[in-house]
Amino acid sequence: MMTLNDQIPDEKPEKKSKNSKLNEREEQKPQNIKRNEETVFSILESLSNKEKKLSKEKDQLLDVEESLKKRIINEIETKKARILDLQTEIPEVKQRIEELAKLLEIPVVK
Repeated sequence: MMTLNDQIPDEKPEKKSKNSKLNEREEQKPQNIKRNEETVFSILESLSNKEKKLSKEKDQLLDVEESLKKRIINEIETKKARILDLQTEIPEVKQRIEELAKLLEIPVVK
């Protein structure tokens, strides 16, 4: 027949179990810390690489933007020069037409 003491589990094994779990955790801590450091380092490295990549892409885009701005400025200057040339040519062409019309005795409407 079992006595009451036999039916109640001994507390010492549980404490040993807790202690052994605690010991296991303490043993794992340096590994966990190392693993966490590696994880943190890899995350930092990954973020740094991504930042470099995005910075490089931004620089390339800024270069393209600058190039396009220069092309636009050149196009504006070319059109302005062409307009000035046309403004100079139109009176000359009108004058030649008037001279030709006079020679042919044709009235010129201005």
